[in-house]
Amino acid sequence: MYRELYNQTTTKIMVLGAGCSIVTQPTAQASHHWNLIQLSYSSASPLLSNRNLFPKFFRAFPPETVFNAVKFAMLKHFGWKRVATLHQTIDLFSLPTVAFLDQAKENGIEIITSESFADNPDIQVSNLKKQGARIIIGNFYETKARQVFCKAYKEGMCGKKYVWIITGWYSHQWWLGEHEDSKHDCTKEEMSEAVRGYFTTDALPLSLANAPGVAGITTAQFLEEYREYVSGHPEKLSGYQEAPYGFDSVWTIALALQEAEARLQKFDPPRTIADFSYEDEEMANLFFEIMNATNFEGVSGPVQFTFDGDRKGLMQVEQQQDETEVRVGIYHPSSLEENKLEWTNDPPIVWQGGKPPADSIQEKEIPQTISHGLFIGVSTLATAGILLALGFLAFNVRFRKRRFIKMSSPKINNLILVGGILIYVSIYFNGLDTSRVHFDSYVSMCKANTWCLGIGFAMAFGAMFSKTWRVHKIFTSKAMMKTIIKDYQLYVMVAVLVLIITLVLIIWEVVDPLQIVERKGAREQTDDLDVVIIPVHVTCESTWQVYWVGTLICIDGLLLIFGAFLAWETRKVTVPALNDSKYIGMSVYNTVILSFTVVPVSLILDEVDARYAIVSFFTLFATTLTLCLVFVPKVRARNEIHPKGTMLSTMKSGEEGESDSDRRIRMLSEMIQRLQTSLVKKDDIIKELETAGISGQSRQHGESADEGTNTDGTSHEDPGSS
Repeated sequence: MYRELYNQTTTKIMVLGAGCSIVTQPTAQASHHWNLIQLSYSSASPLLSNRNLFPKFFRAFPPETVFNAVKFAMLKHFGWKRVATLHQTIDLFSLPTVAFLDQAKENGIEIITSESFADNPDIQVSNLKKQGARIIIGNFYETKARQVFCKAYKEGMCGKKYVWIITGWYSHQWWLGEHEDSKHDCTKEEMSEAVRGYFTTDALPLSLANAPGVAGITTAQFLEEYREYVSGHPEKLSGYQEAPYGFDSVWTIALALQEAEARLQKFDPPRTIADFSYEDEEMANLFFEIMNATNFEGVSGPVQFTFDGDRKGLMQVEQQQDETEVRVGIYHPSSLEENKLEWTNDPPIVWQGGKPPADSIQEKEIPQTISHGLFIGVSTLATAGILLALGFLAFNVRFRKRRFIKMSSPKINNLILVGGILIYVSIYFNGLDTSRVHFDSYVSMCKANTWCLGIGFAMAFGAMFSKTWRVHKIFTSKAMMKTIIKDYQLYVMVAVLVLIITLVLIIWEVVDPLQIVERKGAREQTDDLDVVIIPVHVTCESTWQVYWVGTLICIDGLLLIFGAFLAWETRKVTVPALNDSKYIGMSVYNTVILSFTVVPVSLILDEVDARYAIVSFFTLFATTLTLCLVFVPKVRARNEIHPKGTMLSTMKSGEEGESDSDRRIRMLSEMIQRLQTSLVKKDDIIKELETAGISGQSRQHGESADEGTNTDGTSHEDPGSS
């Protein structure tokens, strides 16, 4: 163009070309500076529609962006709502792809993934498969198309389950092109298999009218003359499909110049197109006005231009059938009908699977809920546990005045049982998933489970350990005879512990409340390759749940450690009515072991039934075992008059190597015996005084008796105070 413009012998009036967008763009940006109208016959880049960059540019071929309307019409017709895109990173393909992505949402289309490549598309094609794409919109040059489809063949992305919609202006049987211009290693047979059944969208290259056009020939006559011109094999020429556009482009310029010449003759003074110069803006504007008004029937159909200089016209859908592309649909952009895509059915569309494929792998979400039988079974066991606890509670109330029960603090025992019942109740809430309660109520069930379990554990083990603490406090005190710990003090201890747990739960609820979360499991392939099963488990979680649960576990862990310490310290207090250290130690051991088993298993297992069964079983087992260890011995000893170990006099004494606790117990037993002896003596003296009736003598004998008592080393304290 540079040589032509600076040729001093002739002045150019208009520019025809170029064919490729990458050549047209720089020339069209420059030509208007010489007041030249430029017309391209096959440039499709959407960038050329920019009137600011290309103010005097027209084209006989529509831009790639207009084919998006055809693609959306196809997707709607076949019910495809999930698609993927793959394009080469140059403006010719990037711009229409971006426009497609922008318009997808308003057309009800979900973009699974949008991939782009500069040179090698292998990774991007693999990504399409990973994302489960089935309907793929492709925008790339012919050479890259061969690479794309070779990789698609190797990935198995061809056949009855896949649809490719690509650019429609490739050469005839482009997939059989030479390997040296496309870096792929597929055979021609493999390439033919890979591309079978693809669709293209393109401008309609030939008019549907049978009547002669402005050139005085019909479409059939044009094709005949063209074949004769190229020796009968037009498909061997690169870009032969655009020949009708080139023919009509020449006619467009000719008609424009003819109209301009007629108008220039009416100027005063008259002018001709031969008077045009590169500085003549008046004549350039006249040419531009005439080009905008172009309207004639060419061999490629009606020739008209939009405000942006783009070609108006019909578009077509073609499908690859039997090693060639055949027209299966025509798109009428100016039609007033809602459905502007007309299917010719001559020939009909050929589906390799006999029907249009699904737009993606159908993901069937299956809620993972606790099976009805398992829930009933676990609930039955939890109910049995509650009945057992209520039975122990009734027993504890009925026999609370029996010495053996009374010495074991029956009121504190009641707290242990209430805590156990709350733990049993938590098992019910843990099994109430979305299959049994309304979705909106499910989070309340989760919270109820957490509260019952947290408070129940604190109450049961707090009460148990408070009893042991009292025994430990009494038998390790230097002033054992004066150490008195009332039940209300134990209530306070349990209340403080429960309050701490309650405060943690309240803060958790206020700061970071539980919310319903859907967790999807691994895909499970079915016999139908188009359908995969995705297990969905609905659970309750919060953002910082691990820290809240960790706090509760730390508190409960410290409680268990404290209980284990007390059980160890009071292990030699051989008064079963007072001391449950052996059973508490066993309970702590079982609880810790089961906790270390349950927590990891519950976190690892994805199977809902298995996780619920294991957690529920261990909760039931630990709770029931603890209650039985504490209360079964009491039930067995209910009818014994002097159950073994209830009388302090039966304690071991005088054994070699006895501990401080044993020694204190032995001394306490001896002291009680001395007090009983002293009491008998006092009763005898009182009887003698009553018989003699002498008060003075009574006082003398009384003082003597007191001195005798002190001599025995006994105190005047009430023996019952211990």
